[in-house]
Amino acid sequence: MTIWSQMVGRIEKFGSHSIAILFAVLATIALTMAGIVPAIEQTNRDLRSLVFERAASGQVAVVEMDSRSLKAIGSWPWSRKIHADLITRLSNDGADQIAFDVDFSSASEKAGDEILSAAISDAQAQVILATFLQLLSIHDSNYSENLPLEMFQENSLLGSVNVHLDALGHVSQYDYGARIAGKIRPTLAALLTNSSGEIGKSFLIDQSIDLTSIPSFSAIDILNGDVDASQINGRSLIIGATAVELGDRYTTPKNGVIPGVYIHALAAETLSAGRDVSTIDGTALLLITLALAVLWWNIMTGSKGDQNRLVLPLVAMILILSSWGFFVYALAEIEIAPSIIFIVCLFLADLVVETSRTTKRERTIDGLTGLPNAIAMMNAAEKKTIAEVVVAEIANFVEIESMLSAEEQAAILQSMAKRLALLADDEKIFRTGRNQLSWFVAKGYANRLEEYFDTAATFALSPTQIGSKKMRLKLNLGYHEGPTSNWFQLLSDTTMAAHKAAQMNYRWLKYSNDINQIVDEKLAILNEIDQAIESGQIWVAYQPKLDIASGEVNAAEALVRWDHPQRGKIGPDRFIPILETEGDIANLTLHVLKVTLENVQKWAASGLYISCSVNVSAALLDDPKFISAAISLVQKSKIDPDKIIFEITETAALDDLIKAKAVLEGIRQIGIKLSIDDYGTGQANLAYMQGFPADEIKIDQSFVKSMARSDVDRVMVSSTIEMAHKMNFKVVAEGVEDADCLSLLHQFGCDTAQGWHIGKPVDAIIFEEKWASQPQAMRA
Repeated sequence: MTIWSQMVGRIEKFGSHSIAILFAVLATIALTMAGIVPAIEQTNRDLRSLVFERAASGQVAVVEMDSRSLKAIGSWPWSRKIHADLITRLSNDGADQIAFDVDFSSASEKAGDEILSAAISDAQAQVILATFLQLLSIHDSNYSENLPLEMFQENSLLGSVNVHLDALGHVSQYDYGARIAGKIRPTLAALLTNSSGEIGKSFLIDQSIDLTSIPSFSAIDILNGDVDASQINGRSLIIGATAVELGDRYTTPKNGVIPGVYIHALAAETLSAGRDVSTIDGTALLLITLALAVLWWNIMTGSKGDQNRLVLPLVAMILILSSWGFFVYALAEIEIAPSIIFIVCLFLADLVVETSRTTKRERTIDGLTGLPNAIAMMNAAEKKTIAEVVVAEIANFVEIESMLSAEEQAAILQSMAKRLALLADDEKIFRTGRNQLSWFVAKGYANRLEEYFDTAATFALSPTQIGSKKMRLKLNLGYHEGPTSNWFQLLSDTTMAAHKAAQMNYRWLKYSNDINQIVDEKLAILNEIDQAIESGQIWVAYQPKLDIASGEVNAAEALVRWDHPQRGKIGPDRFIPILETEGDIANLTLHVLKVTLENVQKWAASGLYISCSVNVSAALLDDPKFISAAISLVQKSKIDPDKIIFEITETAALDDLIKAKAVLEGIRQIGIKLSIDDYGTGQANLAYMQGFPADEIKIDQSFVKSMARSDVDRVMVSSTIEMAHKMNFKVVAEGVEDADCLSLLHQFGCDTAQGWHIGKPVDAIIFEEKWASQPQAMRA
């Protein structure tokens, strides 16, 4: 049993939903510890702020110490008289509060300091001055507070202007105030709004406020009297640096990098609007979400999984919208990230579990009938040490396929499976092949096999009613008993017994080594072909084609070969017909095509520019998947499509002319050339093929080999060449084995010759070494 199946088995044992919830919990803990929560919370706030963006109240305005003001005043730092003039003008214009985000902790020129002190004392507006906390040194983690000069403190309020970065490096929160050296120090925004928030606590700045809607004035315009008093009257104003050269800029979640003075303005707007709401811890919400998930799954167990899975995204959306609703009504700030992480992880875990179960189920269920398939039977065999196996081969299945639709075929197979289930262990019938039903013999029949199979035959004799049709399945049964340690051999031997029973017209046959020789090679080919391809036993030989007019080898034919480690060389005439009959020829043909494309590309890189033909079985013209895959291989290669020729047998091309034309025209449209192989062996003539989508015809070697000795064959070859040219077909003659034959073809005007006289099939390396060095070989 594979590790994957063991894992899935444990999931089924303990309950897939429980495993999914446990995984989601562990993943949530891990992702939370990894620090993903702040990013999710901020993303939610960013989306929310975009949806609910609003204008500022306008009560708080900013007086910018901007670049224009710096240039106009001409010096920095400004004289304290400048700040005094700002206070005087703003106060006279009716300002309610004047707050400075400016450091006045050090003395300046005495006259200027006295003027500023007097302006503060005389101002009708409330003046708020900034205090700053800073580290004593890089080696000392203690802080000191920078206070304005005492002469400035006498008639002003002091507000802290320190801001702090969050886990993402943004300024997203703002303090109400701090306790410093035993003293309570409110923040600047708290003083502007008379906030009564708890000292030592912080709140989230409302990012939905449109920053551009906060009124602002240039300091130089205030000083020059260019701002109307009506724009100042009744407002609280914050004076601070906005010029880039003055620094004091911070990164914020929504607005990017902005001056610190605007952070104070946004914080004041948040407080004045009452949006400094408390934060609901995400842990409590996560526990509630977990409890609801467990409850929901217990209630919904047994109903359709796809519908259940839709609930999780719905819950996530409800959480997000709920958090937005709380924000809109200024009720609370809800931390939803842990719950969202849990829901996403739960959704993914459930998806993985259900996908694994569905994959396992689909791998073990026959698509047509819904019966358990060969993989399911193999899995069941793993639980047994010795097994008695029966394979029922439906001898008239081709007739059933031709007369019944797929649904009707499924119905008749299901009906037969129900009857045979009475004879099967656990009453399970497996569809192990296109025309096979298989099962394990129920206990108690070891000594009554004749009776057992008589009963099975009786079940098969009774016809099944399918709509208005009555059908009877003709079964040939194979039986074998053996160890399940080599399951494939056990099933293969039982299948062989069923085959032999059909050949000998027996009702049933028990496997023995005596019947092995008859079908041993056929089954070996079917069982080993894929492995032979993968291991390199299957390889591609190339036979050169000579351009008769120029004397150059300008093409080759790809011919598949099989070197079996035990059976030696297996000719294509032995294994290709078997693969065609059993419908397994597509993979081999695609393999040959892929290898050929690689070699043609390699030869071109070394200077050998030739085209190459690949044989395409008649059965594959009715296989749209093969046609699509073959075209895709050619288009994805790095060679021109016209360097590849598909050789189609004449019989295949003409069996259904209309259908064949449609398929071949599609192949030809992408540039692949088409050749009608084995011409002359079918019933058609060239007139019948007029307008057929092909580039060349290939005269069968049976005519070419003997034309030097046979007048009839010589006439047939020469007339075919003449007529083909009139119909714009190139002509290839295969089976050229001597110089006389080649000379005749030259006289007849044949285009291309192929045969041992030109060259035998060899592997790609030898082909390249031989023909890349020919003096007349085609070059770019």
